Amino acid sequence: SDSALHRFVRPSQPDDMPSPQHHHSLFALGLGLALGLALPHVLRLRRRRGLGGSTVKAGLTDTRAVRLPRRVLTDFLAACFTAAGAAPAHAAQAADVLAYADSRGIPSHGANRADTYANEIEAKLVDGVASPVVERSSGCTAVIDGRNALGAVVCNLAMETALRLAKEHGVGVVAARNSNHFGAAGYWANQALSAGMIGLSFTNTAPFAAATGGCTRAVGTNPLCCFAPAAGGDSFQLDMATTVVPVGKVEVMHRIGQRIPAGWAVDRSGRDTTDPAEVVQHGALHPLGGGEETAGYKGYGLGMLVELLSAVLPGCADVGPAVQPWTLSRERPNGYGHCFVVLDPKRFTPGFGGRLREYLAAMRCLPGAVRCPGDPEKACEEEARARGVVLHEGTATALKALAGRYGVETPPEFAALDASRSKPSLYAQA
Repeated sequence: SDSALHRFVRPSQPDDMPSPQHHHSLFALGLGLALGLALPHVLRLRRRRGLGGSTVKAGLTDTRAVRLPRRVLTDFLAACFTAAGAAPAHAAQAADVLAYADSRGIPSHGANRADTYANEIEAKLVDGVASPVVERSSGCTAVIDGRNALGAVVCNLAMETALRLAKEHGVGVVAARNSNHFGAAGYWANQALSAGMIGLSFTNTAPFAAATGGCTRAVGTNPLCCFAPAAGGDSFQLDMATTVVPVGKVEVMHRIGQRIPAGWAVDRSGRDTTDPAEVVQHGALHPLGGGEETAGYKGYGLGMLVELLSAVLPGCADVGPAVQPWTLSRERPNGYGHCFVVLDPKRFTPGFGGRLREYLAAMRCLPGAVRCPGDPEKACEEEARARGVVLHEGTATALKALAGRYGVETPPEFAALDASRSKPSLYAQA
């Protein structure tokens, strides 16, 4: 019987005289086989080198993206927040948190938030000069009253307290209320990591996700985070939202003029949407896992767990659906709550760091392109140290416009940007 390749050969050609079409067919078949064998390897290399990054990070490799030293970015953001009305020391703390996120390749929690922070300070929705206090302390626990201060200021006091308690008791658990947006959760867990301890950080947020079975916003993006030190300078670094994505990623997609992927969110009618403005202003994110049929109830449950630790435990005035929306038109402060846990691994079975290093190594050695939580972000930090922090052009343009509002000198890296093309924060429009 004829082979499959004979289907590509004209019958009129002699058997010993392969036609040009025969050669072409063999070439096409060989090329297809070669691509099929090589493509998975190429894709693995792209993932390892960070070239196949997330949709939100895609614009960071654009030739129009802006790079600048982290210290320059931090000082610039601090100047903007000070001009908006924050105490200089408090402005510097908030700026450092945002610059940290951008240096880690997390634009959703970086300088993209700057105009929102400045707007809140100027509108007196956040008290840029207030100082939090330790309201009560008992054994290895404490409660912080944030007094509506900048979230970074509240969390610095909370982590200082948790670290002190952990050094004394082996564990420190600190909850805070009357606070505001605290930035990337990893920034706070990293403080414990730097002290050789395990750090966990949690926060509630304004409702952005629909509860499983519901159609209105009821749960925040409520991140959970755990950083743990391993021997040899290695570490486990998990920092994740309990929604499909944090809402900041939707904001970034709007900044760079892109639609969001299907499956991230629904519109005001509960239908899937790819319009970022509709999601931020009227729609809702899916909990981690998506709908009920894809186990989204697990992400919903994790979101409630974080709310319990961050808002119910410290006694926040508003919890869950009652938390004010994160907009300039809100009636009162958000009153967010946080929870921080610090564990000293030296108080447990000796050799924790070595065991964790072996575990991380075993995972990275699995077939494929396996990385551990935090590996991509560490690579971004290394690159930022060497080449500078990278910002989306849209974010950098918004920063230049923000500086113009307050008469703040812009970094020379922003010189070519046209501030008139800036897109205002979706939160200011919501």
